[in-house]
Amino acid sequence: MYSNVVIPRHWTRLSCLCRTLTTIEGQKLPQTAKSSDGISPPPRIRRGPTDILQALAATVGTDPTAAHYKYHDDPYLIPLSNFRKRAYALSAEAGRKAAAWIRDEHAQLFTTREWDPPNKAKTPYFNADPHIKAFEPKPIYNDESKVTESDLEYTIKNALIEDSMKIFQLLGGVEGVNDQLKLQFLQLLCFYNEKEPDSMEWLEERWFASNTRDRQATTWRVGGLAEQIFQSLEPKTAEAYCAIIQGMAKYYQAERAHMLASEAIEKGFQLSTSVFNSLLGCVGFLREGTQLRIEALKSTLAQMNEQGITPNTETLSACLKSISAWGGGKNLQQIALQVTAEFRKLGIEPGLAAYYYLLCVFCKERGPRYDLLSTMINDLEKKETLVATEPADTNFFITAMGVCSDHLQNMELAERLHNLLMKDENYKLVGDAYKESIFYRHYVTVACRHAPFEKTVEILDTLVPNVYVPEPSVMEEIIKTLEVGGAGSRLAEAWSQLVVFGHARRARLVERLLDAMCNTYQGQDEEVKANMRAAATDILNFGVLSEEQEETKELRTPAQKLSASALCNIVDMCSDAKDKADPSWQTVHTALQKLGREEAAGVPAKPQVLADVAQKAVAIGHPAIAAAAVTYLAECGFEEAMSASVQVLGAMLNRPESEVETLLAQQHSSLTGALHPSALAIAEAYNIAKTGAPIQRESSSSSSDSDSESSDDE
Repeated sequence: MYSNVVIPRHWTRLSCLCRTLTTIEGQKLPQTAKSSDGISPPPRIRRGPTDILQALAATVGTDPTAAHYKYHDDPYLIPLSNFRKRAYALSAEAGRKAAAWIRDEHAQLFTTREWDPPNKAKTPYFNADPHIKAFEPKPIYNDESKVTESDLEYTIKNALIEDSMKIFQLLGGVEGVNDQLKLQFLQLLCFYNEKEPDSMEWLEERWFASNTRDRQATTWRVGGLAEQIFQSLEPKTAEAYCAIIQGMAKYYQAERAHMLASEAIEKGFQLSTSVFNSLLGCVGFLREGTQLRIEALKSTLAQMNEQGITPNTETLSACLKSISAWGGGKNLQQIALQVTAEFRKLGIEPGLAAYYYLLCVFCKERGPRYDLLSTMINDLEKKETLVATEPADTNFFITAMGVCSDHLQNMELAERLHNLLMKDENYKLVGDAYKESIFYRHYVTVACRHAPFEKTVEILDTLVPNVYVPEPSVMEEIIKTLEVGGAGSRLAEAWSQLVVFGHARRARLVERLLDAMCNTYQGQDEEVKANMRAAATDILNFGVLSEEQEETKELRTPAQKLSASALCNIVDMCSDAKDKADPSWQTVHTALQKLGREEAAGVPAKPQVLADVAQKAVAIGHPAIAAAAVTYLAECGFEEAMSASVQVLGAMLNRPESEVETLLAQQHSSLTGALHPSALAIAEAYNIAKTGAPIQRESSSSSSDSDSESSDDE
């Protein structure tokens, strides 16, 4: 019964194979120059699996405003803040790590396929289609495992440090392994310093890690397994010396590395260029003081010359790396230029890493200006392609853009540097996500400070927010630029960007935005003014909502409250509404209540604004708002309180100021029944501003708080 199903399937496969072979045969082109009929087709071009996709992509071009490919191409799912980008990337990587954990912990589930025919042999690891070796469960080694040297070769080839150390122990240590395999194992241990390397699969975790810089300290394991294997090798070879010296130099065991190098040279071993590059990179650990370190550097180069070893680009980078780590000063700058000139005579041009170290030596933020960067960009623009040859190459672009922003303050160089990065496949040299953010931080900063306004706006529209999310300091620079340019509509949009970017709770940044909006408000169109008032209203409501959430939740760090000057700016903009029923007046009333309840820090920097708001409120029909503004001025002791009280009360009662002053000179008890509650509150504010003490009321039945928005004018 089972054969009735399998045989037709085999006939189907056979017919499909025949059709495929016929198609392939028909697609073959003649390889000769001419055919019998005189037609000469071009020779066949071998195409890669992605050549068609690359050709299609070349016709479309790149979209600079598109989000990174690791995020979903959906406006509702693309993260638009640094925190969300980090959480998104790490969560996606956590899912992959969970899958890897299941693969390793439950390896028996991945050895065979459950849908194979019953009579088919289930061969572990080899009946999956296609067979992907990286997805195989990793073997587990313990004290009971039966291992051979082939297992050790497998772990060394795949850089499994812990497994290789375990197998080495099971094989009997230094006595149970041949010298050739011990040499390979020694090279592995020296390269990783007997520590399990970070997996290359978890890029996001490495990119967002806090320890982004390499710590230059002695971390070599003294007396470890690497040194034991080296001592057991008899006779010692040049490869063994090269491995142990490079390992010690890489992990800054500098003195011991140079001693072994001298020992190897005395024994007549030929050391490699990589060994001397490692020694040059840690030569600063041998001496104290700049002059002694320079002499040690020169002696190492002279020793390299005596050995007849040809230097390379990494040699120049190693020299400049050591010089840049010794500090600054004209002496080190002169030595760096001399070393670079000597290598140029040998036909060795500096790479990206060498340029990076030169910038570190010359372009200090507080030092004198040296325009080396323009020469570097000229040399790099002449090259067809830029290829990374060492890890420090990815530091060049972020450091160079920092030099453009802080040291040279040159927008033209910054633009050329950005164009160089976007050329061909140079964008790979920007480094990880952290370095990319630093690069664009400097780029946006120098654009805001030194570029024309139109160019700055173009850069912001291209980069923000999908490519780069501004930090609070950069966002402040953007607000300053928009204020100088008088872009009221963009300032109104900046508040929504603060909310999306996660900066809305930063009181200093919000206050800076309100100050910029208030300074540019008067020169805008009515539609833009309405948008700015709506943004100010939203800022106030967001603050109220944050305070309510703070009361319900026990937060470790309380939310920062807006200052009195910020609330005064909100009142100033929202009081420009020409309609009595406009919601902006409710915003003014709420802001004045917060000022009256002392829920804001400090006092307003412009008290005259509140006096003007009181007059506007009376003119449009909001006496309670006018009374609240004048009362706050009087309670804070501003000198504008007396004049504002007289003017507002005169407008409210439709009387000249002289009669109002006479009226205010009367006893408070005689005014209680004759004046509107709002007018009575203004009279009390006048008395507070004049005497400095509130009126002792006989009854507290009347107050400005009893007034409502729906009351008519007197």
